Amino acid sequence: MTVLRIPVAKAVIQWAISHGEKSEEALLKKYRLRAWENPTSDRDYPTFKQVQDFSRDTRIPFNYFFKTTVPREANDFAEFRTVNNAEVQPSRRLIETIHTMASHQEWLKQDLLTQDKATKFKFTHFFTRQMTPTAVARSVWQLLELGTVEHVTMNDDDFFNFLRRKISSLGIMVMQSGIVGSNTRRPLDVSEFRAFVLVDEVVPLIFINSTDSKKAKIFSLIHELIHAFLGHSEVLNVTPESTISSERWINRVTIQVLMPANVIDDAFSAKQSVAENVGRLSKRCHTSLVATAIRLASLQIYGEQEVAWAKREQAANLQVKATSSGGNFYNTAVSRVDPRFASAVIRNESEGKLGVAAAASMLGVTLRTYDTTVDRILGMA
Repeated sequence: MTVLRIPVAKAVIQWAISHGEKSEEALLKKYRLRAWENPTSDRDYPTFKQVQDFSRDTRIPFNYFFKTTVPREANDFAEFRTVNNAEVQPSRRLIETIHTMASHQEWLKQDLLTQDKATKFKFTHFFTRQMTPTAVARSVWQLLELGTVEHVTMNDDDFFNFLRRKISSLGIMVMQSGIVGSNTRRPLDVSEFRAFVLVDEVVPLIFINSTDSKKAKIFSLIHELIHAFLGHSEVLNVTPESTISSERWINRVTIQVLMPANVIDDAFSAKQSVAENVGRLSKRCHTSLVATAIRLASLQIYGEQEVAWAKREQAANLQVKATSSGGNFYNTAVSRVDPRFASAVIRNESEGKLGVAAAASMLGVTLRTYDTTVDRILGMA
């Protein structure tokens, strides 16, 4: 029997190794990479099956291996990454997650336009950087109706879900996950990105990396909301104390949304210690110790010494935890998708416009778990 072998270009193999998900060391243990790169006969080329496996292991698209030159990926999002080192190569996990979310976003956009061709996201360019952070924060506070929960005791999970519902009601898709698709073996790395926003004239999308801490997720959600209002896409990897000039203004708005001056005036006590004040305000406002100390410093209540203390304390206590819904698969599945997107998928499937397999894939579940997931989303289970 003739074995089909593929003459993969050496440059493409090397590109796949450097841009793929597995280390070169791990790949060398499984594949004859050196023979592939420098073949002395046709027998040195990889078989069709080996190329398929190599594609799966590196997470590089299979069709790339038939190119004669290094692939040029159109990762437009690289232009709006706010990372500490803009030259860092984005991981396949980030690339795939953004592409998947962009696909979901486009699908919902077309579904909405089918129902109303004039539909638009009415808050695009709602704010400008020429406005003061205080004025913008005040408007965001009102849009999110935060006054209704100002005196309500909520844990971080409940507050995040409250914000998510409000933001979704404004016309923004809010998705979250800690893994690529439904693959639990491919967790998302919070050190690479915390969140991202994909702006659109019809339906902007915010994605939250749910491996981040609960308070960080809340901060990222508001931060990306401001980007959506400004009309700027972004992949977020900065923290409240970021010195990146383009992010300082948005961080100031975000902190003021979460920690209005009147709330601080009401809760701060000059008779108590830094730890007591920062800890209490952090819990009440659902902000990290560092973000809380920075806000108090901006109001000249505390100074750099207290901010430095908060950084040390937070570094000592920080434990990044994946989002948990009590270990329940269906709760987790439902929490990952935006309710408007989920409802549209279910409606199209029930009307016969979308296959069940496609609908399950879009909701990030299997065919076996699709019906129960739908019941959970519709509040029937």
